[in-house]
Amino acid sequence: MLAERAELADTVWRRFWGLMGRTSLPAGSGVVLKPGGSIHMFFMRLPLDVLHVDRAGRVTHVLRGIKPWRIGPLIVGGALAVELPVGAAAATQPGDVVVVEAA
Repeated sequence: MLAERAELADTVWRRFWGLMGRTSLPAGSGVVLKPGGSIHMFFMRLPLDVLHVDRAGRVTHVLRGIKPWRIGPLIVGGALAVELPVGAAAATQPGDVVVVEAA
């Protein structure tokens, strides 16, 4: 399990705002950006692991330890981007399947 508690960011505003300004992201938590595509780390205070997931639920890219004030790559056709605490995606590889379940 990558995150027991993840916030869904499925509007333009929620996707833009994401985790900006937060000083921590507890283990077991994260943010699911829907649709995916790319991420920015502007105004971030902590590094993140980020998974890009396609429409079939397969991980296409794993970005580890993305630092604040960076821009992630543009992932064309991404259905989700999942932002996690650093280290949470350590065992995740492209091709792995991600399932997002509503609470």
